[in-house]
Amino acid sequence: MKKYGLGLLLLVLLIVPGCGIAEKVGDSVNFAAGTASYMQTLTEFGQEMETLATDAATDVQAREVLTERLQALKEQITNYADLQVPEYAANLHQSIVGYNETLQQGLDQAISNVEAGKAAFDSTGIPDTLNKVNELLSQITQLSPQ
Repeated sequence: MKKYGLGLLLLVLLIVPGCGIAEKVGDSVNFAAGTASYMQTLTEFGQEMETLATDAATDVQAREVLTERLQALKEQITNYADLQVPEYAANLHQSIVGYNETLQQGLDQAISNVEAGKAAFDSTGIPDTLNKVNELLSQITQLSPQ
């Protein structure tokens, strides 16, 4: 009976640390997938931004579409901030979260501009902020766990 108990204890001691490793790998995979998806969203928005703004200036329906896109982007920014971050990417993630706060302020201004019938992205700083976030996101995708 003692051999059985000792064997079970040894098995538990070997498996429990392994669970932590599996969890870290899972966090890294989730972070990489979430970051890739977020990067794709920002890239697409950056490419479509001027067209959306031009259309919104003359078309009421396009204004509604633009406002919905801006709201959806704000939600995705919030979701990205809640992503589980592996240790090796914590500093870069924190930088992105800082830029995201600036981006959210710009999105709020863009929504106000659209509602007031002004040019959507005037004085919002969104293009510059998107470029900075994309630079940081590119750095994250090049990271590998140490």
